[in-house]
Amino acid sequence: MNKYLIYFLIPVSFLFIYFAEGQVIIFASLMVIFDRCFFSRIKIFHGIEFSTIAIFLVALKYNLVISISFCIFILFVLTTAINIFLGDKWVINKEFKLIRGVFGFSLTILEVIIINYFKHIDIFLLMLIILIFGHSLYILKGKLTQTNYVLDYVGIITNILFNLFLVYFFRSFWLLLLTG
Repeated sequence: MNKYLIYFLIPVSFLFIYFAEGQVIIFASLMVIFDRCFFSRIKIFHGIEFSTIAIFLVALKYNLVISISFCIFILFVLTTAINIFLGDKWVINKEFKLIRGVFGFSLTILEVIIINYFKHIDIFLLMLIILIFGHSLYILKGKLTQTNYVLDYVGIITNILFNLFLVYFFRSFWLLLLTG
């Protein structure tokens, strides 16, 4: 990617944050940048990530257009630009990718659509539905595209428990953030 294009994409993504307004977009953007640009470089334990809860909060607070725009500009464009700018510095995680795949991005868009459709459901149950849906599609993709697919039970269980833990124990904080 061209260096000047990166210098253009980062301010465009921050303009999206500014025009979308609200503490949820800012908080979720910081969570995504921390997770995708810094924490994923040194990830020691599989399943611990903060992007899911950030996407979840944005999709609950805003409409479908803003939620999908968040996925495009923050989750994909901004984090890719920052990762390309940083390069391979400080990478300890051998599974770290500078650019995320199209499948994960498409799955995130589908999750945003599901969250927007089922906004009236309890947030704990909705997070459980999203996690099971996402992991099921990743398992299906692995089974269809790889001949020796090995299911990462520990990573899946850790991810589900970690995200449900965040939703359950910080429920009052999330609801305050979403209503404020």
